[in-house]
Amino acid sequence: MKNSPRKTTIIAATLTLLFTVNCFAGDPLVASAAEPVNLVKNPSVEAGTGYPTCFKASGWGTPGKWSFAEGRNGGRSYAVTISGYTQGDRKLLQTESADCAPAVTPGQSYEMGIWYKSTAPVSLTIFRHTAQGWSYWGDVERQAPAVGWTLAAAVTPVIPEGTDQVAFGLSLAANGTLVTDDYSLMQSAGTGPVGNTGELIVNGNLAAGAQLPTCFSIGGWGNRQLTSSLSTDVPVNSPAGTRSQDLTISSYVSGDAKLIQSEQAGCAPAVVPGAQYDLEVDYKTNAVPGTNLTVFAHHATGWQYWTDLKTLPASTAWTTAQARTPVIPQGVDRISFGLSLSANGSLKTTNYSMMKYDPAPPPVTGGPDLVGSWEVLTTELPIRAIHSTLLHDGRLLLVAGSGNDGAAFTAGSFKAVVWTPGTNTFQDVPIPYDMFCAGHVTLPDGKVLLAGGTEAFPANTDGPTAFKGAKKSYYFDPADNQFHQIGDMTGAHWYPSLTKLGNGDVWSAGGIDEQAQGTVLTEMFDTSAMDWLPQNQVPQTWSYWGTYPHMFLLDDGKMFYTGGHTFGNGLPGTGARVYDWTTARMWDVPGLRQKDMRDQAGSVFIGPAQDQKLMIVGGGNTDGNTPSINLVDIIDFKQAAPAYVPGPDLPGPGKTYVNLVNLPDRTVLAANGAQLNRAGNVQTASLYNPATNSWKEIGADPVGRNYHSTSILLPDGKVAIMGSNPLDNSFELRISVYSPPYMFKGIRPTVTAIPGSASYGQTIELGVTGNVASASLMSPMSATHQTDTNARLVDLPIAGTGGSRTAQIPNNPNLLPPGPYMLSVLDTNGVPSISKWVWIS
Repeated sequence: MKNSPRKTTIIAATLTLLFTVNCFAGDPLVASAAEPVNLVKNPSVEAGTGYPTCFKASGWGTPGKWSFAEGRNGGRSYAVTISGYTQGDRKLLQTESADCAPAVTPGQSYEMGIWYKSTAPVSLTIFRHTAQGWSYWGDVERQAPAVGWTLAAAVTPVIPEGTDQVAFGLSLAANGTLVTDDYSLMQSAGTGPVGNTGELIVNGNLAAGAQLPTCFSIGGWGNRQLTSSLSTDVPVNSPAGTRSQDLTISSYVSGDAKLIQSEQAGCAPAVVPGAQYDLEVDYKTNAVPGTNLTVFAHHATGWQYWTDLKTLPASTAWTTAQARTPVIPQGVDRISFGLSLSANGSLKTTNYSMMKYDPAPPPVTGGPDLVGSWEVLTTELPIRAIHSTLLHDGRLLLVAGSGNDGAAFTAGSFKAVVWTPGTNTFQDVPIPYDMFCAGHVTLPDGKVLLAGGTEAFPANTDGPTAFKGAKKSYYFDPADNQFHQIGDMTGAHWYPSLTKLGNGDVWSAGGIDEQAQGTVLTEMFDTSAMDWLPQNQVPQTWSYWGTYPHMFLLDDGKMFYTGGHTFGNGLPGTGARVYDWTTARMWDVPGLRQKDMRDQAGSVFIGPAQDQKLMIVGGGNTDGNTPSINLVDIIDFKQAAPAYVPGPDLPGPGKTYVNLVNLPDRTVLAANGAQLNRAGNVQTASLYNPATNSWKEIGADPVGRNYHSTSILLPDGKVAIMGSNPLDNSFELRISVYSPPYMFKGIRPTVTAIPGSASYGQTIELGVTGNVASASLMSPMSATHQTDTNARLVDLPIAGTGGSRTAQIPNNPNLLPPGPYMLSVLDTNGVPSISKWVWIS
């Protein structure tokens, strides 16, 4: 077997699980379960003129050219061609109407299938309908280009309560041509997603499926006679309904046969490079010398034989085969395994299992003075707090807008509150429009600028992809707890970034416009005039930055796009750029690893901003629903040729939705996140120390958090963590508070006297207690989608002894854009004081 050139053969099942075994003449055709009902109307797109009946061309951004083409089995198919691609996608979906979009049942899962040919990669995309209308649900599978007709197939997540219809299609997001035909949606027979047990095998006890177990296929090669059947002969104490698969070989000359997880999307389990997995399968065989546990791996180029993990002896009684995989290599995203029969005899298998091997992390040792502590407040959020800003009086402005709730948007129910952490009280704030997915930043006078947001949720007539951005702009004044309208932005933006400049003005770009397309418009807010500049007064790159691009101001006045963003792939090129906003020039920065896996990564300055070092942590690709990464890359702009270099990996599994927070002791907290699109919470937390370039694992937030979570540093040095908006669109209302180790190291130093304001280059007088070693200023955070591009800690050189000290304000406003800051001092034990507020201008 090992010397055979045909050992790499795996036989894929179609959606109806009809397949043939790859073997020499004499092997039978093995059929599967009877085909269930196809819920797609006009599945072969034969009916209709212009567009196929019950289908609609959908997408956003660069337009596509649609036409009928020759079908897979005669008749016709439907094709789209994109040229001059800049942004967006194009896809053929079932029409979003009661008569056309397939009806589904909550609690069930469904097998989707589309036959396609494509000159570029495509994604299998799902949308769902509730009483609030249609909304994007997720991209469940990335498909490679295909010259010949190829089946794209996947199993939906379990249908949530309130969902009554779905629509799905293949999304083309590049130059190329995509042709589709023969759409199918069929209820799965027990093939819904595996629950939170950690089990990765679907239908592992072979209970579902008629002549062939669902999500399994028979593979093999060689010159031998093969028969197969399902059997009720199973190990004692197997779950009810368990069956075994019996493979029998006779007239053996060469080759093997095996039952393995099907290549069909949603069946062969996804894996994470760098991890290991524990495999199990129950078996009995009379074949001599026995059987091998064989593993196949999937790469971008397809499936290949990987390894035989062990040889198993013959056994006439049920026996459990167990093995642990080697470390999953880079580039492998799925594996499939089974027992290989390569001799005359019979082999029965059942109870397939695969679970990720997670070596027990080192126990969190020591008390809170080493690892800090977590608390979940008894008071819950009264709203879906998606946008969080620390005000200069210590309160927090929390904005939901519609809160990602289509029903609230339709009802015009937009919400915001001001939270006082000291008393755990909330004050309602009237909100004038849907600020959901706006950008925001603290202005030099302490007001909070909000810009963009949601003009419209997708309407039935628009299709489910058409969120539309708003151009409205307001500021919030902490003095009267009110929003005040100012002039609109030049264009509409949904998911824009706002970065404050050294002169106090605000740069903005990115997001989706009022036509539901990516906007290439750059905006500038003139703080002195409290208005947005006309387009012709703002240097334009005419380049799309993506949604919520992570754009940080550097000390030379240029900006740095870290590569972090929200949704999908990174920018073309290296994925990271230096950008001179005054000339609209851009330069690629090398070194960022896996640039297309930095969707909702964390980005942050590390150490004092004077060091000009930034770090990007983790990330994923929620459009492709690919397991997230734990890579850390660091860039030092003090170097002659700045480039990202690898940093220490974030401890634990990879994750997106990473919340990073600068702490006043100059460490960085990394907490919360998830492995997949709004699912698979990773409850780990760590502290990064720039001085040692290392992570220290700490206890995790007791509450799992993913999409739409935020973390805010409070003036007392604690961190408030809020929100989470998983795939079922529920929202986490509990508030967690992390107290870092410095809160438990004895008496803290204090700032007893401080001026109310200071100017650039000024020397200020400080009154302090304790053995003070340094001082710093920290900007009040204004975060959404795990991002605050204006967060920074700025070192203040100090002099003097005892209770009277002097501190020097930097004279470079690019290091310290004007506005309110939290001033704290740090003692020789690394313990910071409670912060006091000072205005820098």
